[in-house]
Amino acid sequence: MQKLLVSLSLAFLAPAGIAQCVAAGPGATSYGSGDDVVVNGGAGIDMGFPFLIGGVTYQFIHPSSNGFCYLSDGTAPLTDSDLSPSAADMATGQPRVAVLWCDINMIAGNGADMLVDTSVAGQCTVTWSNAVAYGQTPLMTFQCTLFNSGAVDLRYDSTAYNVATAIAGVSPGFGVAQAPSIDLSAGQPSLDDMTHEEFVANGLDLAGASCNLIPIAPGYVPAVVNAGCATASTFGEGCISRPDARYELFSATGGGAGLPDIMANGSAITFLRTGSEYTVLDSIPGTYVAPSPNAVAISASDDAFGVVALSQPMPVPGGGVTNNLQVCTNGYIHLSDNLPAGVADYSPSVAEFEAFVDPTICGPWYDWSPNQGGQLLAEEVGGIVYVTWDAVPPYNGSGGDTFQYQFELASGNCTIVYDNMTFTGASGWHTPLFGATVGNAVVAMDVDWSVALLSGVTIADSGTAPLALASSLPTLGSSWDLTTSNIDPVSPFAITMISDAPGPGVPMVAIGLNAPGCSIWLNSVLGSLTGVANGGSATASLPIPNNAALQGSPVVAQSICLTLVNPLNLLVSNGVQGVVGN
Repeated sequence: MQKLLVSLSLAFLAPAGIAQCVAAGPGATSYGSGDDVVVNGGAGIDMGFPFLIGGVTYQFIHPSSNGFCYLSDGTAPLTDSDLSPSAADMATGQPRVAVLWCDINMIAGNGADMLVDTSVAGQCTVTWSNAVAYGQTPLMTFQCTLFNSGAVDLRYDSTAYNVATAIAGVSPGFGVAQAPSIDLSAGQPSLDDMTHEEFVANGLDLAGASCNLIPIAPGYVPAVVNAGCATASTFGEGCISRPDARYELFSATGGGAGLPDIMANGSAITFLRTGSEYTVLDSIPGTYVAPSPNAVAISASDDAFGVVALSQPMPVPGGGVTNNLQVCTNGYIHLSDNLPAGVADYSPSVAEFEAFVDPTICGPWYDWSPNQGGQLLAEEVGGIVYVTWDAVPPYNGSGGDTFQYQFELASGNCTIVYDNMTFTGASGWHTPLFGATVGNAVVAMDVDWSVALLSGVTIADSGTAPLALASSLPTLGSSWDLTTSNIDPVSPFAITMISDAPGPGVPMVAIGLNAPGCSIWLNSVLGSLTGVANGGSATASLPIPNNAALQGSPVVAQSICLTLVNPLNLLVSNGVQGVVGN
């Protein structure tokens, strides 16, 4: 009987689940952007029809910026934006539809928008346009459509991603039995009204797909199909890049298997000044120096700054000097005389790191609480200033962590020595960030420190962005717009070369072309387009015929421009790889 119900449900409801690409319709109403918000002030939005879930109907929807929607009878606002996905919350809380439930940020500067479309009878579509995972920069768009049949479509563009745990699915909530996570893409029927999948960090397998949840009461049949959407992504690196900020944001640890793969007990990492730049190495031994009785407490408060005055000016990246260190209890230090303008933030993010205006070392940035134990101490001995976290516990953690910054005043060199690191903070924001910036960074780049430290990492005194290529989607019947940026001012144009396959990234010096740091990212060249430079940018367009036979065809591109910074007098960009589609 159950098989018969499944077959009948698929036959009658499949038309509602036709795969389509992710785009808000012309009838959609904008509800703006924001972080950790429920749109419309939390007031319900009338879908125009009763939606049946778990044997109860609801006519109002409350979209959260964090990738899900509550359902209600519309009598009260729902304002908990709930940034932490939890199967338990899904079972016990308000009925909800989760599309990509995790910590999502809708940033106005990215063109982010949350849209609700009830213009089609019997349907309500909610779109998260130009969203980012919190602390990240890649844009993505995803949406859900609820139908008066009780079916739900979850749709994801090709760039959808998750950097932490995420949940997709539906639940009637209000104490329903908590169901186990299932693999939605496997297509196996679920007999639970709470039907969902919990994705581990970077584990979303629905990018570029549509997941149709077809009700069979109780439960759903998930049907995942590829929507045949156009895609575009970048790969490789352009030249010449001089990052003036480098970082790595590790996963939440809680003292478990996710511990950072650097900063081991007994290790040391050195920020060695070369000119006015830093070269970061872990090959120079360092020795932890226990604080003497003369060491002075910097701060015993939680989430606070303390000032350490230096006996002489110390050179800092970018060519300046500082007479003070602005020490945050959460592990990072501003090398500046300027008092911090912001809060002593306990939750690291890439966006906040990139926004630092002063030279800063995060060795690492993490949530430590000297008000709960241990001491944060400073002293100067023999021209070296020691700043020590002495058995300071992480917030909501156990034990205490001991590590020490050692600043050599005359040179500006800094060594960080790790004596005892546990990273036991168990809350979701305990994501250590290790890195350094010269402040007001032009080019901030992530790095796998465990690999890069083997040969040393340079943090430039001033950033230079590499030649970069980005594109629109290569959509049938439209144009593939290819925009080259960071063009050298001496170049009046950029030439964009077209191929049908990416190359492995051949260093140009390896084939006798004297352009150090530049690589060829195309397998072959089938043609080229020229764009006139204007303000360091140029756009060229490749027409895509409206021919269904082209769907799925690969298109690849890379740009070049003139320069005076290398003997070849050429810069090359990263590569862009697209797939022609709808």
